[in-house]
Amino acid sequence: MNFKWIKNDIATPTVTIYESNLTLNKVACENFADIRYVLLGIDEDLKQVAIKPITKDEIDLGVYPPSQLHKISIGKSYGRISNKTFIRSIGELYSIDFTAQNGIKYDARFNEKDKILIVQL
Repeated sequence: MNFKWIKNDIATPTVTIYESNLTLNKVACENFADIRYVLLGIDEDLKQVAIKPITKDEIDLGVYPPSQLHKISIGKSYGRISNKTFIRSIGELYSIDFTAQNGIKYDARFNEKDKILIVQL
């Protein structure tokens, strides 16, 4: 027997990128429970998007400029970050047409050391 074992999508951190937003599944949201703002970044060489949760203390201390903060809305089963400009930049950089798709799903993993969710494009 030579079975190919299939991963459980519900238990895998996933980020779906739509034309207007990034949507995190419930598992991807686990490290964003009390978070209202995030930083968004791109590693052009590794084709990765980073989503860094920002704590209330970091906001109160002004650790990051307000122009770099992006609102995240956390629901019971998902999280959402709306930012058409950021998504358009990703599309242009990697020739991905997010307007022609009904969302593209990407695997993600939380880097405990750096406290960032990494999305592999």
